[in-house]
Amino acid sequence: MRAATVTRVPARAERPTYQWEPARGQGGLSLRLYGLLGSRELERVSESVQERCRSPRDLVWIDFTDVVHLDFRALAEFVQSQERQRRRGASIWFTGLTPYLRALFQVAGQGPALNRLEWRVPEEGGGRMGREDALRSYGSAPNDGSPERVEI
Repeated sequence: MRAATVTRVPARAERPTYQWEPARGQGGLSLRLYGLLGSRELERVSESVQERCRSPRDLVWIDFTDVVHLDFRALAEFVQSQERQRRRGASIWFTGLTPYLRALFQVAGQGPALNRLEWRVPEEGGGRMGREDALRSYGSAPNDGSPERVEI
């Protein structure tokens, strides 16, 4: 009798929610988010950030480039968690937000918090500076040492 091999398709819950990557430049970390993120997934992301960001010198980019949808009902707790980490001293920035994702933050009432957390690189010499270039220049701002950002 032959053993039957069954190929199993991974369930949606088994797909990765996030992945830590070392950022090029000043030793920061990039947390890349994926797919559809509900309250459970955003809670896991917040817990992961809390575990990794224990020092006031930590720099973390939370990259939303590969996120398709966020549960707007869970955004308030997620944003509050990231702001608590920032008050503890970690530098946490949101990158890669599409206009749709920004709109979800607005619907959730988190527009003002998004203004504080979203990384926007200013125009320099007519071109856009990439995140890697911004990482290299991190800490070189003349005012308070924090990266520049543009309020929306």
